[in-house]
Amino acid sequence: MLPLVAGLAAGCARSDQGATRTITARAVAADPPTPSSVAPPTSTRDVPRPGTSPDRAPAVTRTGRAIPPAHPVPAAFRPARGAPSDAEVRAQLAQLDAIQRTEHQRALSAAAASLAGLLPWSMEPRSGTQVSVASVFRDYGLGLACGGLLGRDQLGVAHKTAPCGTLITFTYAGRSLTVPVIDRGPYIAGREWDLTGATAAALSFPGLAQIQWSVAR
Repeated sequence: MLPLVAGLAAGCARSDQGATRTITARAVAADPPTPSSVAPPTSTRDVPRPGTSPDRAPAVTRTGRAIPPAHPVPAAFRPARGAPSDAEVRAQLAQLDAIQRTEHQRALSAAAASLAGLLPWSMEPRSGTQVSVASVFRDYGLGLACGGLLGRDQLGVAHKTAPCGTLITFTYAGRSLTVPVIDRGPYIAGREWDLTGATAAALSFPGLAQIQWSVAR
């Protein structure tokens, strides 16, 4: 009788210890983590923005951890032997810009000098329908000889000598449109008219071709 009672008591003790361990484990799992055990979120302000200078100190998070660069410079990187410095490149670009400005001024001077030899508008053949080579100019935002700036939706045409405001009717691919003279040009041999981008689009003009024209009455 006594051995049976002792066995039952020992079994109950082991059962209570197992239950205690189970309850304790569940309680630990259910407890929320303390604030000190959770790493603070990384601030988006600490993330380097695109286009920032690589010379600045690397960005760090609130925890003090440095954020690695997106394009790190290899330790073995060395500039190529004989490569120009930034100052030399800037000097070369400035020299190229000066040459381009000089050539542009020379072209304008040549065009202005050739105006004296142009046929006056009063002597141009203006009766009936004429056929001439035309092109298109799209220098939007730049000044016009007859005043104002060229807009993307502006209808008009450039001619070397026709008075500003002269109405010209153009016909191309079965379409006709009457527009005023608003600028001077073109100054390329063989071309007589320079249509604005909007005029060319309205006539389905390809950009450089022969076109029919007549002075509007």
